[in-house]
Amino acid sequence: MNNQRRSGTKSKVLLYSQDHDLYFRLAVKHAMRKDFYGSLKYINLAIEKDEYNTEYLFNKACLLVELKRTRESIKLLNYIIWNIDPTYSECYFGLGCNYFEIGNYEKALHYFEKYVLMEDDGDFCEDAYEILFYMRLPGEEIDFDLDSQIDMSEKAQKRHRDSSMKLHATGSMYLNRGNYKEAIRQFERSIMAYPEIKSSRIRLSMAYYMTGQLAMAKLLASSVLKMQKNHRMAKLCLALYYSTEGLTDMSERILSVFARMRGKKQYSAQEGEDRKFYEQMLKVAPVGEELKTKLFGVAQKLYMLG
Repeated sequence: MNNQRRSGTKSKVLLYSQDHDLYFRLAVKHAMRKDFYGSLKYINLAIEKDEYNTEYLFNKACLLVELKRTRESIKLLNYIIWNIDPTYSECYFGLGCNYFEIGNYEKALHYFEKYVLMEDDGDFCEDAYEILFYMRLPGEEIDFDLDSQIDMSEKAQKRHRDSSMKLHATGSMYLNRGNYKEAIRQFERSIMAYPEIKSSRIRLSMAYYMTGQLAMAKLLASSVLKMQKNHRMAKLCLALYYSTEGLTDMSERILSVFARMRGKKQYSAQEGEDRKFYEQMLKVAPVGEELKTKLFGVAQKLYMLG
């Protein structure tokens, strides 16, 4: 009996020791002791168990800075914004700090400005404003006019948005032709140019789905919901992905919500394009005709079309 008790206890301890939250807490503990290499080891273990956890990934990016691996930190912060959550405001502050560190002050300004616009009372707002004020002071190491740089940043943002839309159009062409590999490349570039572009995220999500990359497909569709909680097309895509994965309960949960919603009599040109894109993809989706008909009907109802 005692042996059985000990055996059972050991099993529970082993299971608990593999919990990703435990690894994260150990990472934090090591970081507080300034043992950044030890902390990185545990944060990597946590990420292995929960690879899309933004808190873990962001903290890893912070550790990389402590280890003087700033460019790796930039890459990881961009990965979070591009693929998982474009609303994770701390990433923009982190990118501002990293670009400031490597001397790219134009990009630093862009990201600090983006952060304070997203978070008017965020944890790092005081620091961001202090750095922006320092960048304004004449006679310092960084000597340029902040107001003119902000204007340049806004113009650059428009250029990025315009470039993103061109890439989006090219990606859509390849998607319609069934060239999913090239479509993925174009939509990824579109999002890199302008992370807030929801239409490219939706189509990139579908391109991943069509190539069998369900995890990335769900990730991209979910990232749209971070920006717009009730984005209908993102939810329609997720309903398709969950059904394909065999998670019919989750798919039905989404569709049951749609059943209680009223359709839109008026919708934007972009929403109309999204609906047409979704219906076209349904025709070639690797699922049964019954599910296709059901999802097609839901899409029609949501946009009040016969």
